[in-house]
Amino acid sequence: MQVNFSERSMAEIRRLGPEEQVQIIGILGDLRADQFRDSADPERFGKLRRGKKTLYRVRIGDLRFYFEFTDDGVTCRHILQKHSFEDFCFRCGFSASDDGRAENGDHLWRFLEERDDKHDGHNSEESEL
Repeated sequence: MQVNFSERSMAEIRRLGPEEQVQIIGILGDLRADQFRDSADPERFGKLRRGKKTLYRVRIGDLRFYFEFTDDGVTCRHILQKHSFEDFCFRCGFSASDDGRAENGDHLWRFLEERDDKHDGHNSEESEL
Protein backbone atom coordinates (compact mmCIF):
# COMPACT_ATOMS: atom_id res chain seq x y z
CA MET A 1 0.00 0.00 0.00
CA GLN A 2 1.28 3.47 -0.85
CA VAL A 3 2.18 5.76 2.08
CA ASN A 4 1.74 9.53 1.76
CA PHE A 5 2.62 12.21 4.30
CA SER A 6 1.05 15.61 4.90
CA GLU A 7 3.46 18.56 4.92
CA ARG A 8 3.46 18.59 8.71
CA SER A 9 4.12 14.87 9.08
CA MET A 10 6.76 14.96 6.33
CA ALA A 11 8.72 17.50 8.38
CA GLU A 12 8.56 15.11 11.35
CA ILE A 13 9.57 12.03 9.35
CA ARG A 14 12.60 13.90 7.97
CA ARG A 15 13.89 14.35 11.52
CA LEU A 16 14.26 10.58 11.84
CA GLY A 17 17.20 8.58 10.59
CA PRO A 18 17.01 6.73 7.25
CA GLU A 19 16.62 3.30 8.87
CA GLU A 20 13.74 4.50 11.04
CA GLN A 21 12.09 6.10 8.02
CA VAL A 22 12.23 2.86 6.04
CA GLN A 23 10.91 0.86 9.00
CA ILE A 24 8.00 3.27 9.55
CA ILE A 25 7.04 3.42 5.89
CA GLY A 26 7.04 -0.39 5.83
CA ILE A 27 4.79 -0.63 8.89
CA LEU A 28 2.38 2.05 7.65
CA GLY A 29 2.27 0.46 4.21
CA ASP A 30 1.24 -2.90 5.71
CA LEU A 31 -1.71 -1.49 7.68
CA ARG A 32 -5.26 -2.58 6.89
CA ALA A 33 -8.51 -0.97 8.04
CA ASP A 34 -9.72 -4.25 9.57
CA GLN A 35 -6.86 -4.13 12.11
CA PHE A 36 -8.59 -1.14 13.70
CA ARG A 37 -12.14 -2.48 13.84
CA ASP A 38 -11.65 -5.05 16.57
CA SER A 39 -8.16 -4.32 17.81
CA ALA A 40 -6.92 -6.63 20.52
CA ASP A 41 -4.22 -4.03 21.26
CA PRO A 42 -5.89 -0.64 21.98
CA GLU A 43 -2.58 0.75 23.26
CA ARG A 44 -1.07 0.35 19.81
CA PHE A 45 -4.09 0.87 17.53
CA GLY A 46 -6.75 3.55 17.90
CA LYS A 47 -9.43 5.50 16.08
CA LEU A 48 -10.46 9.19 16.36
CA ARG A 49 -13.18 11.26 14.74
CA ARG A 50 -12.20 14.76 13.67
CA GLY A 51 -15.19 16.46 12.07
CA LYS A 52 -16.17 14.32 9.10
CA LYS A 53 -12.83 12.51 9.02
CA THR A 54 -11.86 9.32 10.78
CA LEU A 55 -8.22 9.22 11.75
CA TYR A 56 -6.52 6.07 12.90
CA ARG A 57 -3.57 5.84 15.27
CA VAL A 58 -0.72 3.40 15.41
CA ARG A 59 2.10 3.55 17.92
CA ILE A 60 5.55 2.72 16.64
CA GLY A 61 8.19 3.03 19.33
CA ASP A 62 7.74 6.35 21.12
CA LEU A 63 5.80 7.94 18.26
CA ARG A 64 2.10 8.01 17.48
CA PHE A 65 1.10 8.18 13.83
CA TYR A 66 -2.33 9.59 13.01
CA PHE A 67 -3.46 8.73 9.50
CA GLU A 68 -6.41 7.97 7.28
CA PHE A 69 -7.06 5.30 4.70
CA THR A 70 -7.52 6.81 1.22
CA ASP A 71 -7.98 5.46 -2.29
CA ASP A 72 -4.21 5.92 -2.76
CA GLY A 73 -3.28 4.01 0.40
CA VAL A 74 -2.42 5.53 3.76
CA THR A 75 -2.01 9.26 4.32
CA CYS A 76 -0.21 10.16 7.55
CA ARG A 77 -1.52 13.47 8.93
CA HIS A 78 0.33 13.83 12.25
CA ILE A 79 3.33 12.31 13.98
CA LEU A 80 3.43 13.02 17.70
CA GLN A 81 5.56 11.88 20.62
CA LYS A 82 3.60 9.51 22.89
CA HIS A 83 2.61 10.94 26.27
CA SER A 84 3.42 14.47 25.10
CA PHE A 85 1.26 17.52 25.78
CA GLU A 86 0.74 17.94 22.04
CA ASP A 87 -0.50 14.36 21.70
CA PHE A 88 -2.84 14.84 24.67
CA CYS A 89 -4.24 18.02 23.13
CA PHE A 90 -4.71 16.36 19.76
CA ARG A 91 -6.58 13.41 21.28
CA CYS A 92 -8.85 15.79 23.23
CA GLY A 93 -9.44 18.09 20.28
CA PHE A 94 -7.44 21.02 21.69
CA SER A 95 -4.88 23.05 19.81
CA ALA A 96 -1.49 22.52 21.47
CA SER A 97 -0.23 25.70 19.85
CA ASP A 98 -2.92 27.67 21.68
CA ASP A 99 -1.82 27.12 25.28
CA GLY A 100 -3.91 30.04 26.52
CA ARG A 101 -7.10 28.56 25.16
CA ALA A 102 -6.36 25.17 26.71
CA GLU A 103 -5.36 26.78 30.00
CA ASN A 104 -8.49 28.92 30.19
CA GLY A 105 -10.81 26.36 28.65
CA ASP A 106 -13.30 24.69 30.94
CA HIS A 107 -13.01 21.30 29.23
CA LEU A 108 -9.35 20.72 30.12
CA TRP A 109 -9.76 21.63 33.79
CA ARG A 110 -12.93 19.51 34.15
CA PHE A 111 -11.07 16.55 32.64
CA LEU A 112 -8.14 16.98 35.02
CA GLU A 113 -10.38 17.44 38.08
CA GLU A 114 -12.44 14.35 37.20
CA ARG A 115 -9.25 12.38 36.77
CA ASP A 116 -7.95 13.60 40.15
CA ASP A 117 -11.27 12.72 41.81
CA LYS A 118 -11.14 9.19 40.42
CA HIS A 119 -7.50 8.84 41.42
CA ASP A 120 -8.14 10.16 44.96
CA GLY A 121 -11.08 7.80 45.40
CA HIS A 122 -8.93 4.87 44.26
CA ASN A 123 -6.17 5.73 46.72
CA SER A 124 -8.53 6.18 49.67
CA GLU A 125 -10.06 2.76 49.05
CA GLU A 126 -6.61 1.18 49.02
CA SER A 127 -5.62 2.90 52.26
CA GLU A 128 -8.73 1.54 54.02
CA LEU A 129 -7.78 -2.05 53.19
